Amino acid sequence: MRILLFPLLLASIAVAQPLKQTTAGRIWLRVPAGQPPLRDLAVSSGNATPAGWEKDLETRARLTDVLFTVTWWGWREIRLSFTSPVDGQVELVLHGPWAEAEPGVTYRQEVLWDRISATGAAVGNGGFEERGDRGPQNWSVWYGDYPADDAWPLAKAAPLEGNHVGASWQDRPLGQTLAVKADQEVTVTLHAKAATLPDFTPPKRLPGDTPAHRALAKVRRGVNLGNCWEAPPPYSWGIRYTVDDIDRIAAEGFDHIRVPVAWHFNMQRKGEGWEIVPELVQDLEPVLRRALDKKMRVFLDWHHFDDLTTDPAGNRARFAACWAEIARHFKDWPAGLFFELLNEPKDALTTEVANPIYADAIAAIRKVSPERIIVVSPGSWGDIRELDKLRLPDGDDRIVTTVHCYEPFYFTHQGAPWVGLKALRGIVYPGPPATPLALPASLGGHTELATFLADYNSLPAVRNPVSAKGIRELLDLGSAWSRHFGRPLHLGEFGSHDTGDEASRDRYARDVRTLAEARGIPWTLWDWKATFGYWNPETNQPKFHSALFD
Repeated sequence: MRILLFPLLLASIAVAQPLKQTTAGRIWLRVPAGQPPLRDLAVSSGNATPAGWEKDLETRARLTDVLFTVTWWGWREIRLSFTSPVDGQVELVLHGPWAEAEPGVTYRQEVLWDRISATGAAVGNGGFEERGDRGPQNWSVWYGDYPADDAWPLAKAAPLEGNHVGASWQDRPLGQTLAVKADQEVTVTLHAKAATLPDFTPPKRLPGDTPAHRALAKVRRGVNLGNCWEAPPPYSWGIRYTVDDIDRIAAEGFDHIRVPVAWHFNMQRKGEGWEIVPELVQDLEPVLRRALDKKMRVFLDWHHFDDLTTDPAGNRARFAACWAEIARHFKDWPAGLFFELLNEPKDALTTEVANPIYADAIAAIRKVSPERIIVVSPGSWGDIRELDKLRLPDGDDRIVTTVHCYEPFYFTHQGAPWVGLKALRGIVYPGPPATPLALPASLGGHTELATFLADYNSLPAVRNPVSAKGIRELLDLGSAWSRHFGRPLHLGEFGSHDTGDEASRDRYARDVRTLAEARGIPWTLWDWKATFGYWNPETNQPKFHSALFD
């Protein structure tokens, strides 16, 4: 998430901001000049980092920026703990995330607050029940006008308790100064949620036992057939799959496969419609049939459709028409073949933009295959935090939602050239390392990575960025969303690049697998035998079988 450069903050206030529903909350902890920085900072969910936009290092160290996920459908509890080295003050600032609608114009993303309390310090009016002339008593409104009770976002906002809530956003923070004692730990407990927009209509909640739930109950552990059919013909990335691979996958204990296909390279015009090119059919279908014969389920996925993610409106009709043809082609295949609409929507294809495009494709499939299981991903590369923005057809109970999780990213993608991390190596899982890892010289301008490495080198395992902490938080969020809305959840991708050492990759795979299974989330590893591979094609042996199956 981008952070607003502080000198530009005030300049944006006078501009009329468009509204946007947030998925993130934000808090600042700031100590005054001349007072040493806080120590032992910890947050129960999200990340707490120095203010990276501050060029002066001393100023940066005195301002802690806390970002965490919020939802509109439920209050989330966040706990912050810290210790001051001296008797002094700490300013607690309730903020909001920053994002631009266009250069110089920020979105107004309102966060609601309630039931704020502290141990080791005193918070006044933490329930926002008392109102002053400019806003809640005990809270300073930094700038801007605090909304009236009958105005958005306070109007119709249901409190966690009492009769009132607080509200803040990037250009109207709420601040309160806390008195702190030297070496006394302070824990602040806050409750936050996203304010829904004035014209918001909530999606329908389904019961927890739908045809989609029953279909997904038949899968537990799967693997992706990566780096083959999602490449341009003649599938030039060098990985080939045959029925022998399916036999090995089944023998290992996997019960489903996910098959990425670049359908945009493999569809050709036929009159006013489309048809699948025969060469793909000849190459792909024997593998799919072998998997189904082995009683495995198959997730057939559309991968890397960059034309759609770059120009959604221009490719909307093509997307639906091609899915209609795929549905016709596989109409009589067994129910164990699932259609996954699109891998990792990104760029211009945000979740909000994808929703009506998905609806078109689902309707096109349903005309041909009313009972086929369809799998749908939120935007931002299948980010779990995007689930709140996903809108599925209310009456369709044969839809599975799929997400991806590659946390901690700098561990799972170390050495990966396509994300600019070829030079990053030596990150072990979990952190911290026995010997601190230096920032590679070629990545010297990568400030986010520099901050990450500083925390990786120094923080204990329970708070380290290379640990199960971030994985657990995301899977908890996905599991809660799934239960609340009655939509079954599938983890379609996780994995680590083979640059990492095998022992670390083994520990990482075990953590993701056990955390997912503890939450009833079936998973599909990326991938079988490419650069994230489980199977070693040179030795014909698995790399971390026990991590996934013990």
